[in-house]
Amino acid sequence: MITEESLNKTWFIDIDGTIVKQLCNQDIDGAIESLGENSYTIETPIEKSVTFLRKLPKEDTVVLTTARDGKHKNHTKRMLKHFGIRYDRIMFDLRSGPRYLINDIKPAGAVGNTAPLNTAYSLNVKRDEGIDLKV
Repeated sequence: MITEESLNKTWFIDIDGTIVKQLCNQDIDGAIESLGENSYTIETPIEKSVTFLRKLPKEDTVVLTTARDGKHKNHTKRMLKHFGIRYDRIMFDLRSGPRYLINDIKPAGAVGNTAPLNTAYSLNVKRDEGIDLKV
């Protein structure tokens, strides 16, 4: 029987305050100016979140979201690699306000399911405390 849990998932996860301790664009600018390619060393991972991401099935898709400026792309990618944080895509230059995920309910039979399946969820986590979910 097909259930929500048995389908591959797509995770949209914010970077700052969720995966690593919160930094603003000005902090990153200063680090790049003073440390160059080693600027990523100012970042602090949130271990709960790093552990969570490592437990996600390889078949799931991870899309990281951030209000970081696109000019911080190289810094951010070096940091993610350094901490061993997997992802499939990153979306930069997003607004700092609320983010909404809207998706359709899969009707019975759409993916071999016998009942309708919900396909949109959200979770708010306290800043810099990490993701505390069972995978």
